[in-house]
Formats: sequence, C-alpha cells, structure tokens
Amino acid sequence: MEDNPVDAMLVQEALKAGGFTGPRTLLDDGAPALRLLRKEDPYAGAPIPEMVILDLNLKTVDGPEVLSFIRHSSDLCKLMVVVLSSSPEDVMRLKAAEADSYITKPPGLPEFIQLGDTLRKLYLKHAA
Repeated sequence: MEDNPVDAMLVQEALKAGGFTGPRTLLDDGAPALRLLRKEDPYAGAPIPEMVILDLNLKTVDGPEVLSFIRHSSDLCKLMVVVLSSSPEDVMRLKAAEADSYITKPPGLPEFIQLGDTLRKLYLKHAA
C-alpha cells in the first residue's frame, strides 16, 4: 500500500527487478486494503497477498492500523508485512513493531531497484 504514485511505480519496478512475477494489487490507502484483507466488495474474489509492502503514512486508514488488523486476525497473522517508509526508522519503529521488516525508502532510482533483491531475500526467508 503506497499513496505516492511515484514511489508505487518504483516499488513495482523493484519487484520486477527482484524476480517477482506473480499478480500484484496496488492500493493507495488502508481503507481499500482492509476491504481486500476482509474479502469485501470489490475484492470478494481476490486472493490474499503473500506479502504486503506497507507505507505507514496513508490517508484514511493508516499503515499501523492495517498492520494491527493483520497481526490480530487469526487468518492473516502469519502474512509477511514489510514496512517501507520515508520516515526515519527511530521515529516510526514503534508503529511498525509488528512488521516482519522495516525498510527506509531508498534515496535514488538505483537503490530503489536494488530493493527488489532485498524484498526477494526477505520473502524467501519468511517462506522457509
């Protein structure tokens, strides 16, 4: 979930570079994310993601609320959640404490693309 369109595009490119080939659902706020995770319309038939990349600073429903919902849901509590934020880790770490990983958004395009490899490694470790 990412509300900045440029960052969302960069994450998509990083995922491609990291070898992620499966379907992706890009949401710009926590409200539709909760509808997806609850399998509510218009996401009733959508699959639950294998990994959530979550920005903490979302509009209507913020990232910490989405993360809390995931961790307190018996069906979703094992879902891999990576927080990707532009806020300094020491400021946001408490809000992201239940995440599997916290990554500060990279400063430039090359570092953003390398993020795909980092995400792949985290995903493989989580899946093991």
